[in-house]
Amino acid sequence: MSRKTGNVPEETREALIKAATEEFAEYGFEKSSLRRICARAEVTTGALYSSFANKNDLFESVVTPVMEQVCHVIETHFKGERASTGQELLDDQGEKNDIQAVMEILHYYFRHKDVCSILFHHREHPAVSRFFDYMIELLDEQGKHLVKLLGSGKQDDLEEAFSDDMIHWFSHLQMDMIFYLMEHEMEEKQAETQVRNMVRFLRGGLYALVQDGNLSEIHHKK
Repeated sequence: MSRKTGNVPEETREALIKAATEEFAEYGFEKSSLRRICARAEVTTGALYSSFANKNDLFESVVTPVMEQVCHVIETHFKGERASTGQELLDDQGEKNDIQAVMEILHYYFRHKDVCSILFHHREHPAVSRFFDYMIELLDEQGKHLVKLLGSGKQDDLEEAFSDDMIHWFSHLQMDMIFYLMEHEMEEKQAETQVRNMVRFLRGGLYALVQDGNLSEIHHKK
């Protein structure tokens, strides 16, 4: 956890985080240097250690805003889904809501590309690994809840189609969608088109299973 700044001005802390963002983006966490970060920020190492316990602490301060933003978008979206009926989730508005949630993350990425890239390229760092594990847990929990909403009256069939392993696999597919968008260089408009197609593809697979593979039944209900 970051140390109290004490007599260190807030602008010094902000300069260190900005310099650290540039350093981690250029060198990665392992090859980054606190001395270079201090030089970039034009502050002493003493000022750095007055605000941050170590390099890990500084790294977490850099990526935490991204993690908090992603969590906020996903948790808000999931709260809306839980307040919906199964039919509302199948309707066009349900698709629009899914696309909007991914678009929010995408647009945040394009506005904060350096720090987002640091997060997504350091998945083995303990803080980042814990974050993505938490996201998978959220997706798993939401998946189980949605199955109950979508499968009213056909619970036995759904339990076979949506085992815990199946839901977990689907959670990873959704996370991999985000990874793909972050890792492949494309223009923002192109990425937006990709989001729409990816979301429709994932929804189609999920709801085909809900309807025993009968996509025409889904179409007629919409």
